[in-house]
Amino acid sequence: MSDQENISIETYCSYYNIEQGFIQSLEEYGLIIIRYQESGAFIQKEDVPQLERFSRMYYELNINVEGIDALRNLLEKIKNLQNEKEALKARLKIYE
Repeated sequence: MSDQENISIETYCSYYNIEQGFIQSLEEYGLIIIRYQESGAFIQKEDVPQLERFSRMYYELNINVEGIDALRNLLEKIKNLQNEKEALKARLKIYE
């Protein structure tokens, strides 16, 4: 994995003015994956939008990490139900 695909945790935290401990807490809850290399701790660029959502929940909405985990699980279930509903609608159209 090249450094172009990764963003340093230190750089991310400095840019967004957030605590590194917050990101470590997200990792402890399994919400993000931190990749450790000789040059430091990194997240993948593709994970940044999700990390930004978590950061807004935590810093702007005052939702703790446990709440973020619960919300993420609920939103994932909603998305799965919506996908299932669309698949069922498509199957019903066959009989119309």
